[in-house]
Amino acid sequence: MRKDHLAGFTLIEMLVVIAIIATIAAFALPAITGALTRGQLTQAVSNARQVHLATFSMATDGTQTGDAKYGWPGDLAAAAAPNTITTVPQFVQRLVDNDYLKPGDLKVFAASGISPWNGTYAPPPDANSAGTLSPLFDGTKNCAFKIYKVKDSDAADSIFLATKNFSKTGSASTAVNSTAAPFGDKGFVIFHKGGDGTYYKRQQAASNLLGTVPGQSDPAANESNDSFLQQQ
Repeated sequence: MRKDHLAGFTLIEMLVVIAIIATIAAFALPAITGALTRGQLTQAVSNARQVHLATFSMATDGTQTGDAKYGWPGDLAAAAAPNTITTVPQFVQRLVDNDYLKPGDLKVFAASGISPWNGTYAPPPDANSAGTLSPLFDGTKNCAFKIYKVKDSDAADSIFLATKNFSKTGSASTAVNSTAAPFGDKGFVIFHKGGDGTYYKRQQAASNLLGTVPGQSDPAANESNDSFLQQQ
């Protein structure tokens, strides 16, 4: 009796299969990468919303109590000592010391390429002192956002937060830094004083619909170092 044997793949057939798989992978990779980026941008919007809610609560308490240590970043930047805040770490410290954010919540300031703060916290010994974050919150390494000097008197469309790869210049060629964390030229996040925010594509960076720089009525006005809190 003759035994039949199953024939194996020929070299040509294997090369064809490999080529088909490579082609499918080439088409699928951009879609997978794009979905991952959109997920990261969506998470950054959610994180920005949490920071806004904490700040809104602090500002509301300041309005209701008249206590100058509570307020929007711009009002705190203009406050008299010892209530003055001029840097991101000071702003974060104020939120934590007054229980608007828990130390474990500080991860909301992180994003792609920006490390979350990870450490311990000792509460302030009294109402006139600050607590201790160890290590200190680093506005450059631990914060994905610029925090603009929004005041209580500013309009609802004033920019409160923006990811650090965005700059309000009104020019698409310079408004998004393609090499800057968290997202380079893949997109950026804007969150307004009024409580709304979303992410945008790089091509939308020059739009006058993104909101106004705090203290400016012209949507095309550029930001400056005086328009947002410094990182350090």
